[in-house]
Amino acid sequence: MQFSDNNVLIVGGVLLVHPSPCAVTIARCPMLRLVFTLFFCAVPLAAQTMPPEADKQLAYDIYKEFVEIRSGFTTGSTTPVAEAAAARLRAAGFPDADIFVGGANPNKANLVVRYHGTGSRKPLLLLAHTDVVEAKREDWSMDPFQLIERDGFFYGRGTSDDKAQAAVWIASLIRYRREGFKPHRDIIVALTADEEGGGPYNGVDWLIKNHRELIDAELALKRRRLGRIRRGQEDLKRPAGQREIRHQFPL
Repeated sequence: MQFSDNNVLIVGGVLLVHPSPCAVTIARCPMLRLVFTLFFCAVPLAAQTMPPEADKQLAYDIYKEFVEIRSGFTTGSTTPVAEAAAARLRAAGFPDADIFVGGANPNKANLVVRYHGTGSRKPLLLLAHTDVVEAKREDWSMDPFQLIERDGFFYGRGTSDDKAQAAVWIASLIRYRREGFKPHRDIIVALTADEEGGGPYNGVDWLIKNHRELIDAELALKRRRLGRIRRGQEDLKRPAGQREIRHQFPL
């Protein structure tokens, strides 16, 4: 596997994006490592350096905040998730002009944020959805809208689908800004509503129809699950007809 400067690399369905060829995990638990491999270090690979504790804590805090917001398709709202992400970005210095919050319905807001590169290449769009499958308290042995760490796993509705990815995108942009990373492309993150339910409030569809200019990009990438957890063991069998293809794209 070859690394190059200013690259985007997909490994096992996980996107790695950084000018340095070093990608590290920030997860506290094995389950979260599957999706948090996306938090990057800006040092040579040989140094084997983890991100600063403050960065790991920030990503965890964003993750916890997102999971504990009730954003079920019919019983919750994605708007508080979008607003929470926007607040984190503004606190990190992102200008209001680069942050959009809106949607087809007051309870179905999406967030779009743009991190500016040099503009020598067309933008890269990173997607995650913030709605979750409904969760009834009586069906769970614990509160589904509380992030709980137990026996090396995180529990809670949306812990993997898809609030972990949403948290990774936001935490990464905040770190990029602080470190002064300047990619060739603008990096656009879109946290969208109603992937689970679809219909007239689907965030991707609404953005394409109403604000395409915000998300127009050469490349669009999102999390793709190729397996599932069964009795604590990961089943990585791919659906029939699918195969893994690895590419590198200059960032």
